[in-house]
Amino acid sequence: MCGIFGATDASKFEILDSANKVRGNFASGIFYYNGEGYDYNKTEGSFDWNDIKLPPGFIYLGHNQAPTSSERKWKEHNSHPFVNENWVVAHNGVLTNFNQLKKDYLPEHHNIVDSSIIPELLLHFEKTFDHANTLEKEVNLISFVLELLQGTFGLWIVNLNTMNIFLARQGSTLFYDKNSFSSAKGEGYKELKEGVIYRYTKRGIKPAGSFNVKSPFLEL
Repeated sequence: MCGIFGATDASKFEILDSANKVRGNFASGIFYYNGEGYDYNKTEGSFDWNDIKLPPGFIYLGHNQAPTSSERKWKEHNSHPFVNENWVVAHNGVLTNFNQLKKDYLPEHHNIVDSSIIPELLLHFEKTFDHANTLEKEVNLISFVLELLQGTFGLWIVNLNTMNIFLARQGSTLFYDKNSFSSAKGEGYKELKEGVIYRYTKRGIKPAGSFNVKSPFLEL
C-alpha cells in the first residue's frame, strides 16, 4: 500500500506526508514546480523536514511507498515518481495486467515495478493525439492510457511540456479539499470520483475529462 498527496502550501504538504506515512515508509518521493521551474527528489525511507526546506510558491506533489512484491530493496530507478522525458507519474495501487501491457506495447521495458509503465505508455502513445489542442490532447491521451490499465490506481500525472497536473483514480482511495489531495482522508475532504480525470492547479481541483472504469470493487 502506498499514498499519494499534494498541496499548494509547503506546511500542509508536510502534514499530508505525515498522514500518508502509515501507508508506507519504505521510500518517499517529491515533485514540485512553480510554473517556471521544477525539481524532484527520491529517498529511501522518509524525508526529514528538519533537513529539507521546500521553496515557497510551488505546487508540491508527494508519494509514500511501501515495499512491493517485485522490489524489496530500495533503488532510485524503481521508486516513485517515475520520470521520462515528457511525463512524471506517481501511483498508488496494483496493475494486474502489467506483464500483458509490456508484451503488447513496450517489450523493451525492463523496470520491474508495475507503476513504471504508466509514463512510458503516455510517451509511447503521445503522437497519436497530436491532432487536438494541447489540453484536449492531454486529457484524451490520459483517458486512453487509463483505459488500458487493469487493477487499481490513484494517480498524479504531470506533463513536463505543459506543466499541467492531472489526478485520477480507479479502485484506490483519493480525497481532496479546495487546494490539496491525499490517499489518506483528512478532515472535511471529499472523495474524487472514479472515472473522472481532474486537473490540479493553485486555483483548485476541477474535472477535465473522463475514462471508462474497470474497477475491481463495486461502489455502493
